[in-house]
Amino acid sequence: MTLAVPTGPSGPSPILDLAGVTLEVNHLERAVRFYGQVLGLPLQHLDEQRGVARLGVNAAQSLTLWRPITRQANDPWLAPLRARGAGHLHLAFQVRPEDLPRCRALLDAHALPWQEINLGTAEQPDPTLYFFDPFGHGLELRSVNRLDPRQPPVRVPDHPLMPGAYTLPVLALREVALAFSDYAAMKLRLPRAYGFAFAKEQEDRDFAQFTLGPWPEPDGNGTPRRWLYAWDPQVGLADMLGGDHALVEFYADVPAVTARVEAEGLPCVAEAGRLAARDPDGHVFVFRPAAGPGGS
Repeated sequence: MTLAVPTGPSGPSPILDLAGVTLEVNHLERAVRFYGQVLGLPLQHLDEQRGVARLGVNAAQSLTLWRPITRQANDPWLAPLRARGAGHLHLAFQVRPEDLPRCRALLDAHALPWQEINLGTAEQPDPTLYFFDPFGHGLELRSVNRLDPRQPPVRVPDHPLMPGAYTLPVLALREVALAFSDYAAMKLRLPRAYGFAFAKEQEDRDFAQFTLGPWPEPDGNGTPRRWLYAWDPQVGLADMLGGDHALVEFYADVPAVTARVEAEGLPCVAEAGRLAARDPDGHVFVFRPAAGPGGS
């Protein structure tokens, strides 16, 4: 089968890094407790009336939890785009390689079933831990080389934001995986309409990787880069699904992305220097100005 070649950005991609992800949860208090006590993410904002909680992953990345409320928008500025939190999202976090043994023990201590898959080779192993949160979101812990010179705008911190004896020592968001009903159309649209840098796709299934940075780069083996994975609505690695109706935030050159989104004719809204666009597959992407040096 001949595969369509994605229409890449002319010059560097305007997409710079992963800023945040929103998960849909049916019990906000339980979700805040899980991500605080198990992953050590501190609560930064809570609005029980709107069903919104925001937790910090590091100084420049966040995880937001939305409880869906009938006929009420969790975030008013995104209401015209009918934004929702992601359902059954696959989300990866970066951890220090030396912390993986401790992560295994902590997952056992929290009675969370997990599986380990080597995404590298026998010569260059890349062990990765997979488990689920209480709401069906698939989580991953992946090693990162903090000494790699290819640092993204949000630099990988040396330590967790809120270290604890019983919390997983996550440092940063690494990737999100989204489902698309029309894989071929998605592969062309994401580079053309937003400027995502197409890196590669798998030979054995509809699975594309986009580098969240100026140029396509190889994935794996500790790279500090972040990634957007896009695949068809099938079960992927470790029985995990790509997210539906996801809300994902990216650091980006917002004017450059705006020009692409408007040329594509996609529904969008703008506020305070940010742009939000609704993808034809129902995902809502928010683009915001890049963080300062060190991701602060």
